[in-house]
Amino acid sequence: MPFDALAMRAIEARWQREVAGATCMKSLAGPDRLLWFLRRDRATFQILIVLDPGLKRLHRTSATELREGRPLPWLERLLPFTIESVTVPTLERVMYLTITHRNEWDVPHQATLVVELAGHLTNLVWLDENRRVVDAWRKVAPDRPGRTIWPQEAYSPPPPTADPFPSQNAAALPPYARLWLQSRGNWEQLWQDFLGGFPDPCWELDSGHERDVWVYPLPDFEARPVANFEQALDRVFAQREALRFEHQLRQQLISHLDRRIQVLNEKIAQATNDLREDWEAHKRTGDLWLAYQSAFSPANEPVSHTVLDENGQAVTLTLLPGESPIDRAHAAYRQYKKVKARHQALSQLIPAYQAELETLQKLKDAAHASHPLEWYRDLLKQQSKAAQQAQTLGPFRRFKSLHGLDILVGRNREENQELTFRTARPDDLWFHTKQAPGSHVILQCGRTNPDLEDLIDAATLAVFFSPAHASSHVPVDYTRRKYVRKRPHAEPGAVLYRMEKTLYITPELARLHRLGATREKLIYADRRQSQSTPDTPTAHD
Repeated sequence: MPFDALAMRAIEARWQREVAGATCMKSLAGPDRLLWFLRRDRATFQILIVLDPGLKRLHRTSATELREGRPLPWLERLLPFTIESVTVPTLERVMYLTITHRNEWDVPHQATLVVELAGHLTNLVWLDENRRVVDAWRKVAPDRPGRTIWPQEAYSPPPPTADPFPSQNAAALPPYARLWLQSRGNWEQLWQDFLGGFPDPCWELDSGHERDVWVYPLPDFEARPVANFEQALDRVFAQREALRFEHQLRQQLISHLDRRIQVLNEKIAQATNDLREDWEAHKRTGDLWLAYQSAFSPANEPVSHTVLDENGQAVTLTLLPGESPIDRAHAAYRQYKKVKARHQALSQLIPAYQAELETLQKLKDAAHASHPLEWYRDLLKQQSKAAQQAQTLGPFRRFKSLHGLDILVGRNREENQELTFRTARPDDLWFHTKQAPGSHVILQCGRTNPDLEDLIDAATLAVFFSPAHASSHVPVDYTRRKYVRKRPHAEPGAVLYRMEKTLYITPELARLHRLGATREKLIYADRRQSQSTPDTPTAHD
């Protein structure tokens, strides 16, 4: 139940006796609240005004700190100010604080602060002596729908509610008041208590799933008398805010987990689909090209022959102009090796994905229960760490060379173009596998001459992120970025370059681990490394 009109009347009556005459010396503002520090008769206290529609209220508080508290510039112009009177229209949630402050000429001046807690129209408005708006927490321009709250415009209060007392119209009462009236109350007592400001004790209510504080006990609630209404408000709403914050953290964590679970399910589905590809079919195709190469002769147009494989199945082989059967056989064997390597890597990745998926699902189930706030915070940090790193690292793959130089690697043609011609500096070193497709690699060294190990690190990544990653002694060209230019009328990423030098690279597993290359490729690399003999050069996928 929100802070209703009867609670507002109880606050008004107490403030008329105990707050009127106090001087506000300091004010702090948070995202949805204000904290005022006041002094009266050598005593100091704080007033909290919450403008969050779901938690709106105002009362004296023991809290003295605000997260991200800061001065409110226009309110600072009024400080220090003295609260002369406190007024709330009957059954309204709008409080008028008549204040006295000193203007820029140090002359005492009267103004009004209006605290609006009605519906979703929560606001704090500063009015001059002519009831014109000077400034406000939330401003509404004249051309916007609804009430205008704009400097120099006449103040228009929220629409008044009907006064239920003359006609004893219960429908005009707040929900809790209607419930109290139906169960045990009467209009005469309500009117007398309203005039008296609902004297203490107030009542702390517990419905089993939510706690509240109000001016009367209610049926179906466990009610406990509390001597100080404002202290009870402070305590109960602090608990409510803690529960709300816990709910927000819970939903945030579950959202993170749902996104990761969705990604894992997509990866498992894609990997399972990739496993259906028959790598032996590519090998059989290569064998057929070699077996029937004599049936093809060079031609200026595609040539097709239908042949039978070892199982008696008809297979159509098509040779394009400029190709030879040997070229097609080598291409089929390369595809065979690539698909076979992918199957071997996926056979390890899928169980890892499934184990992670099971862990995340258990974590999601546990997140629906109540936990200390730190439990949610710690898990959120863990879940968002990878996303924060990706956001910080930017669009390219990023690595560190042995001596701490940044190495950037493009993921596709568009990133290659962006990396080479917009991100790289003229004197950075540019790497690419020689006469072969692959990622553009930039070693950010500027005008310095990097160590050979740094050059090999960058060249290794150029090989690793290219179709030649499974080969040995791969030539990698490198040159200063200023000697690279776009190939005219070509697709993005196609370049021409000069002044190049060449390194011959066989990717080494230890170097790839140190650089932190992708896990999916390194799983297969580990397996290949363990199976290779010491005297045989081994390339890693």
